[in-house]
Amino acid sequence: MARIKKMLFRFFIYLNILIFSLACSYAYANSIRFVAEDLPPYHYLNAQGQADGVLVEIAKELQAHSGLEAKIDILPMARAYHELQTKPDVVMLAWLKTPSRAKNYQFLGVMCQTSASLMGLTSNQIPLSSLEQAKRYRVSTIRGYYSEQYLKKAGFSEEHDLVLASHYKSMWHMLYKGRTDFILTNTRTLQRELDELGLDPTLLESKLRLDDFPSELHLAANLQFSKSQAKKLQASLNAIKASGRYDEIVRKWRLLD
Repeated sequence: MARIKKMLFRFFIYLNILIFSLACSYAYANSIRFVAEDLPPYHYLNAQGQADGVLVEIAKELQAHSGLEAKIDILPMARAYHELQTKPDVVMLAWLKTPSRAKNYQFLGVMCQTSASLMGLTSNQIPLSSLEQAKRYRVSTIRGYYSEQYLKKAGFSEEHDLVLASHYKSMWHMLYKGRTDFILTNTRTLQRELDELGLDPTLLESKLRLDDFPSELHLAANLQFSKSQAKKLQASLNAIKASGRYDEIVRKWRLLD
């Protein structure tokens, strides 16, 4: 009798361990991480140190609709990119879809639109009718962004006319202090960036709109990301857009055209 009790006790211990392991496996299988850089109004850390922004709100809607457990991390761009490359549970909240990236990553749907221009100070009366013309002057963008590749492919180089910044804050200060002539930037974000830095937007104007620059920011994951989770996120994004909830959030942040 004692032997049977001992066997039953071991059985229940084993059963509990198995149930716990299965529960942990299920939780892990349904857990993802959204990552993004500090780029208001899309995604940033607010005054309370919490992730905020239009795409953070949309990510929360995706989490609720898909039933996936999700964490949202605002990281330096280099680290966010590293996480996207190396971790199978990571989803980048907004990433430009380019031909080379399309081969190596999963793109799960358009999160928002961008508009790229060469911006300059109104006091700078240099007329620009083409990107080729801008090679006579100093042009800046952020190191590691696709815009760096775009400018280098167009013939710009750090030895002559390309000045790279580590962050949008330093990029804007370079322009306003006359250390560069033009910057290539997303015009959808510049108002909030200038407000944050206390820079006068009336001193700024678009010098050249770049219509061939990719304009869609996508939800993206690497090729190891779960296909079933990818389908859930795609379906949820489509459902949120169809319901009108997506437009409601974007309108709240004043990002609709």
